[in-house]
Amino acid sequence: MGDKISLYELNRCIAEVINTTFDDHYWVVAEISEIRTASNGHCYLELIEKSPRSNAIVARARATIWSNRWMLCRETFESVTGQRLAAGMKILVCVVVQMHEAYGFSLNIVDIDPSFTLGELALRRQEIIKRLNDEGIIDMNKEIDIPLLPQRIAIVSAQNAAGYGDFCHQLSNNDYGVCFYTHLFAAAMQGAATEKSIIAALDRIYRHQDLFDLVVIIRGGGGTADLNCFDSYDLAVNVANFPLPVIVGIGHERDNTILDMVAHTSVKTPTAAAAFLIDRLGSQYSHLDELRSAMTDAVNWRIDNNHNQIARMVSAVKSTHIKLRDQIGNLALMAEKTRLYARVNIDHNTQRLRHFQSTITLCQPENILSRGFSITRVNGKAVTDASDIPPGTTIVTTTAHGQLISITTD
Repeated sequence: MGDKISLYELNRCIAEVINTTFDDHYWVVAEISEIRTASNGHCYLELIEKSPRSNAIVARARATIWSNRWMLCRETFESVTGQRLAAGMKILVCVVVQMHEAYGFSLNIVDIDPSFTLGELALRRQEIIKRLNDEGIIDMNKEIDIPLLPQRIAIVSAQNAAGYGDFCHQLSNNDYGVCFYTHLFAAAMQGAATEKSIIAALDRIYRHQDLFDLVVIIRGGGGTADLNCFDSYDLAVNVANFPLPVIVGIGHERDNTILDMVAHTSVKTPTAAAAFLIDRLGSQYSHLDELRSAMTDAVNWRIDNNHNQIARMVSAVKSTHIKLRDQIGNLALMAEKTRLYARVNIDHNTQRLRHFQSTITLCQPENILSRGFSITRVNGKAVTDASDIPPGTTIVTTTAHGQLISITTD
């Protein structure tokens, strides 16, 4: 067994070797496993490297960004990438290798290249977008029709967020006086818990989907550095497959997040989401007003047309009434003339009948005989020609007061 040395001496020896050997700055690619900022302003990280085949951790190291460097590195990184340094993020850092007798081995980070992380984030984003396209779900939520009058709104937002208050205030004070029914499904809208929290809120809405017309995911007051949680595959899948239309207004001006891409409609801010809903209802109300105006015009036209038709019918009835009255007068006149003509004709024919009766009476045989005439008959037949009677024929002569029987001679 060799000579014994203390841990301090061992660490000091190692530190001399490491600090002497690695006396330069090194640019190192690593993934953040843990990150925290202490009360003294220093930032402490755990950096790891994973195997590309098995995803197993093949290297691990502690790292520190001292407070005098941390503020500058953080602000530069966030302004360029629009993201906060967070666990799971790949970074390219400039480090100084240090070994301290008391604190052990660590990497002192003096700079961070945000362009590397930006490229990594863009690559990851493109991989997610390609996967969503390959699975055919990126436009699924857009294919759902928004109801004509979307008034029942499920809201996913942080309860005390300014954007949530602005959204509800704008809905409640719309120019059309339309009432909206809203219900908040509270969720974290920034930080590491955002993705799981929003998915959990969507699950709660799904269980009551019949009560709502659509879902609004809004966020207000958060920084652009918190937007990386919206470039999530799991969150995108949940929104794309959701059975209700999803409106997103998470308050950013940079390029859309993946959440914006899969949502039915994406707007910049919560107030823009409220304006979208109000304008949609307003357009329908305007359309209803146009229909009401058109119906009123049609009814008024029909009433005026019917009044004109009635007026024409009344005029025609009056004209017909006058004609009927004239015809009735003519008929009465004709009836009176007919009665007078019939009376005259009857009187005339009565006189003729009386004349005929008198004539017939005068022509009766007894009246003729009373005037001195007689009728001669042979065998009951009247004789009209004496030459037709042979001598010796018995004839009977009838007079008004008797008969004479004679025999003809030569």
